[in-house]
Amino acid sequence: MRMKTLLASAVLVLSACSPTTEKTVIQYMPHMSNTPVLKSQRGYDGLGNGASVMVPPEHTIARGHRPYRIETVDEAAAKLTNPLPHDKVTIARGQKIYNIYCIACHGPRGHGDGPVVNPFPIPKSLQSEDMLKWKDGHIFHVITKGQGVMPSYAQQIQEEDRWAVIHYVRVLQRADHPTDEDLRELKKMSSK
Repeated sequence: MRMKTLLASAVLVLSACSPTTEKTVIQYMPHMSNTPVLKSQRGYDGLGNGASVMVPPEHTIARGHRPYRIETVDEAAAKLTNPLPHDKVTIARGQKIYNIYCIACHGPRGHGDGPVVNPFPIPKSLQSEDMLKWKDGHIFHVITKGQGVMPSYAQQIQEEDRWAVIHYVRVLQRADHPTDEDLRELKKMSSK
């Protein structure tokens, strides 16, 4: 009995794998493999309105996306604080992102002397007295929404990376404007 079952199974499997057929004998879920190819911008009668993609319903938010609802720099300065730790890893990440997106206009030290400045308006120096007074939330808002000639970088730089860039900007500012304690430490290090 067992031999007959085994033999019948072998015949069934071998007949399904015939070299003479071009089509699969048994097709599981044919609607999955025989779907019409949608050409973008060309329309498709399956959606009713002739579109090949569906527009998301109004007021929907993508998964994992947190909308940024702050409208003014004053509100951002009051409500937002940098959630990332001020450590080497965060600063290194901020430096990497700064060197990709910011250095072209703001320059390597944040003085607004990047290589693309000559034909374009001069950006605000990150070392200016005004910028030194800005809170982290204010800078975050400007990176997110843009200001003056600077466009929004919300699409290019993820939220966490914007905070890392702010830590790196603070490092650049402190390098150009050291505190008395920084100068004392420098003297100690240079006298050794």
